[in-house]
Amino acid sequence: MSFICIASDNYKVVFSWNEIFNNELGKSIYILNGNDGKPASALDNRIALISPKDEMTGRRYAKGLQKIVVEKVK
Repeated sequence: MSFICIASDNYKVVFSWNEIFNNELGKSIYILNGNDGKPASALDNRIALISPKDEMTGRRYAKGLQKIVVEKVK
């Protein structure tokens, strides 16, 4: 299974099932729905997804998260 996180600008961040559920990385994937006490609706980029335990950070950060598609890998 894969989790495809799609931002409002169509940027895609992908996680595998094993990364999320069978790895330490999965304990630190965050979907942020606010910042500094402000709700996501008051922020420019709305909902954000971050993965701070990635060794090469930034590639799996998404601003303006619109949806998460879960699909079976073919």
